[in-house]
Amino acid sequence: MSERAINLTDEVIPFVPTRHWVLSLPFELRYWMASDDDLLKKVNGIFCAEINNYLCKKARKLGVKGGETGIVSFLQRAGGALNLNLHYHLLVLDGLYTTGEDGSPIITRFPGIENDELACVVRGVSRRVIKYLRKTGRLSEDGEEVYIGDDRDEEHEALSHLKRASVSSRIALGPRAGLKVRRVGSSFGFEEEIPKNQSYGCVSMNGFSIHAATSIKAHERDRLEKLLRYLGRGPVSHERISLDENGNILYKLKSSYDGATHVMFSPMEFIEKLASMIPPPYKHQVNYYGCLSSHSKLRAEIVGSLAVEFCGQDYLQQEFQNDGEAEVEPDDPPASRYIPWAELLKRTFGIDLSTCPKCGGRVRVIAAIIETEAVFKILNHVGLGADPPQIGMKVDKEYVYESFY
Repeated sequence: MSERAINLTDEVIPFVPTRHWVLSLPFELRYWMASDDDLLKKVNGIFCAEINNYLCKKARKLGVKGGETGIVSFLQRAGGALNLNLHYHLLVLDGLYTTGEDGSPIITRFPGIENDELACVVRGVSRRVIKYLRKTGRLSEDGEEVYIGDDRDEEHEALSHLKRASVSSRIALGPRAGLKVRRVGSSFGFEEEIPKNQSYGCVSMNGFSIHAATSIKAHERDRLEKLLRYLGRGPVSHERISLDENGNILYKLKSSYDGATHVMFSPMEFIEKLASMIPPPYKHQVNYYGCLSSHSKLRAEIVGSLAVEFCGQDYLQQEFQNDGEAEVEPDDPPASRYIPWAELLKRTFGIDLSTCPKCGGRVRVIAAIIETEAVFKILNHVGLGADPPQIGMKVDKEYVYESFY
């Protein structure tokens, strides 16, 4: 997660403004996408294309023809209650790239986004996805569900059953099969709806919801890296997991519509939910679109070391002047994609191993010690001890085993 975020920040995303787009999907569509990789990629492509079309329309009003934006698309498979909830997080370059007379890329930036513009995007996504579902036989002409997905499922029948239950927040296996997940403490397929404003930068229609209120300036690379770590995060937060006195697993909710604070699972139910969120093997969860894709002719000139020279320096100078900050030259990107472990610790957790805590001097590697006896002597000498610390809490294995039944 952190390594990918650092690589994207330093090597891929040029020094231009960016915007965070989120697409939430109707419940029925989530299950179909979880079972059909072709449909999953199709919906992603439609969303990216509608964003690009929206930017092209804005560019034409300014007299700019053609061009394309750049998008990094992250597929998230989990919801806040450990339910299967496929949705897309997109980092979009907040502008449109065209080619100048000398062949160098030029980016045209637009003012902030408005809800009526978002309404056009969500309307296009909704209509194109519903049209595709009708074409493939999943929806009838009047919007009724025709295809549920089991007979065409690419996976094992049992895994399909787990996914269907997870999407609907129900239990698939065990004595509570079919029941809703325990809590502690609009229609899809019809095109008569009009887009509804949920809040600034958030519009919904026919079960599709788009949020695009978060933007990042070109020079805010720390914010960009933090956002990318969020987009690439794992489905489960260890800090939100706890055990109750009966051996049930509690998962803390970040927000709730009914006042509940946690969802409760038996160990088997917990494993069931994790299994439903595992992506299929050899399927990309991060994709690149537009000028950031591998087949784009512009990619070589807008990523890496050339990004600042050709398309980012003007924005950097302008934004630093607007913010009243001193002129700052961006660091040269590293020559290799490999990121040292010390650098990962520093940029992820703020732990700086390259600076001596006593004198403040620069620390450098002078030797790699791999002999066990020598390692023990050094650890004992500095008072750390040679025995490894205990990890986690002690749990009665027999008790955990019996709690599965």
